[in-house]
Amino acid sequence: MWFFRSPSVVFGEDALSFLNTLDFRKIAIITDENIKKAGLLDMLRKDLPEESESMVVSDIPEEPTLSDIKERVAAVREFAPDLVIGLGGGSSMDAAKSIFTLYERPDLDIYDITPMVKLNLRNKSRLILIPTTSGTGSECTWAAVLSDEDHTRKNELASPEIIADYAILDPALVRKLPGGISRNTAVDAITHAVEARSNQWRNYYSDIFAEKAMELITRSLPVVLKDPDNLAAREEVHVGASMAGTAFSNSQIGLAHAMGHSLGAHFRIPHGITVALYLPQVVEFSETEAKDSYHALMMKMPEKYRKGNLADSLREFFRDVGQPLNIKDCNIDESEYRENMESLISLAEESTGGVTNPREASSSQLKILFENVI
Repeated sequence: MWFFRSPSVVFGEDALSFLNTLDFRKIAIITDENIKKAGLLDMLRKDLPEESESMVVSDIPEEPTLSDIKERVAAVREFAPDLVIGLGGGSSMDAAKSIFTLYERPDLDIYDITPMVKLNLRNKSRLILIPTTSGTGSECTWAAVLSDEDHTRKNELASPEIIADYAILDPALVRKLPGGISRNTAVDAITHAVEARSNQWRNYYSDIFAEKAMELITRSLPVVLKDPDNLAAREEVHVGASMAGTAFSNSQIGLAHAMGHSLGAHFRIPHGITVALYLPQVVEFSETEAKDSYHALMMKMPEKYRKGNLADSLREFFRDVGQPLNIKDCNIDESEYRENMESLISLAEESTGGVTNPREASSSQLKILFENVI
């Protein structure tokens, strides 16, 4: 027996105006300083219900930890909102999910956010997530990632109860997104699509969302990078990224995420870069077990990128958009990378992505995959 889970999705031009149709009176907004400085917080507040009162937590760090969440949830409890909004990239939205959970259930430990624990949320409030990047898919997933206090490990928290009630996808919020962030987040979404379509928990629903996401992103990301003000292309990448998030949220991640999380924890590199770095290697490794899935995805890419197999097609696409294909291009020192090899492998082996990947990897095979990007 399977379940398909997704928030209600509001998308397209002027999607933010949906907020002023809602009947919430006390609204907590979870975001970060960059979003505030970029004026996106002001855009959102203009569309809040006229009679509503709002508070803002605007200091979510790039890689929030458990203590970061605990420090900020106290102010939210005091305000007692009936709506929590997460505005930003994956970190702000994951923080909003975590704060929403601990606000609803002060008695819970953050590590109770697992599929095995009944959380009994939504007695006090509802949750809306609004992405300002096109890639993490967090607005549509039932996962949240928090770092350990020393930032040496990323903890994957998950529960179907932390799926947002609404996800709002407004292309105006990503119109001024810098090229590097546009690329880094979009290749993260491509990784979501590839792993959702091919992992051992894939299903009819995840397949179709993953394939459409691949089509939209690979068709429109190069346009966005050349013409950042092209709102139609922005919308396709934005919607495609959300569809990729829905896809892997209803199946699972794979080995590229397991390896990427490990690299990101060690070298503090943007998540999209780390997972996409390993994706072609993982696709080659898993080809024997996922040939049909990979072919279906390759055929959704523009013809000029197709090179006979998905791994080479991804490399061709990544070269075109400027995604790094080796650690040198990520500004990682080779000797330091090799010194951390055992730890990189160990952390990757702890991730669920290694278990659900179409082909399981031994420690020695993981080492080869890590070494293949040197």
